[in-house]
Amino acid sequence: MLDPAAETFKNSRREAWVVWIVWFFALIWTVGYCYLNGYSHAADCWLVKNGIADVRPAAITQHRFGMPMWICYGIVAPAIVCSVFTFLFGFFGMKDDALGLEKEEAQS
Repeated sequence: MLDPAAETFKNSRREAWVVWIVWFFALIWTVGYCYLNGYSHAADCWLVKNGIADVRPAAITQHRFGMPMWICYGIVAPAIVCSVFTFLFGFFGMKDDALGLEKEEAQS
């Protein structure tokens, strides 16, 4: 069995990795989706030539929920997913570690 400090460190390191991985994928999705769908690209751009992006993406002119599609799916949707993840991970994924007695409790 690990001492309390080692157990707390192990749990906090695991939780930090989970948060970092989710943050990284949210960043990649947000930046990638917004770049590909929120901007016009030149016809000779390698993204257009390979079919990854359009010269004038439809997400610029089409709307969902009163906002352009690239904002809805590139910014708002990942923010909602990350908020739900934060709530669920905070309540069910993180462990509560004993941090020892506080000064007032130790003096009693």
